[in-house]
Amino acid sequence: MTETLTETQEERLRENGYFLYQGYHFKPVRQFTEKDGDFFEKTRRLRRVDELGMMDADYYGKQKHPYSYEGFYAASTDKKANIFFCLETMKEYTPCTHELQEYVMEQERQHDRGRAV
Repeated sequence: MTETLTETQEERLRENGYFLYQGYHFKPVRQFTEKDGDFFEKTRRLRRVDELGMMDADYYGKQKHPYSYEGFYAASTDKKANIFFCLETMKEYTPCTHELQEYVMEQERQHDRGRAV
């Protein structure tokens, strides 16, 4: 995050369900449901995020912040949520074993020569 929040601003974020992890504010959104599909459908919605760079090891110099699955949930205000909203990036994320990955609601369409299939 580029700017520092005041104590009052931080308190308001906590009151609204946000928690701080590695300099970013996250808010639990929800748990996975049957509508999200099976394991394979869920994993197709995950995207590796170099922007945050939250991973447990420095893969190819892309780690910006150390990440721990257990540490993320220890900081979380909801220990059962699977999807979290990040205030700084305005995106949703899912904590995975080795890194925090973006959760994209609509699966990307495959393209064939510039046309969506």
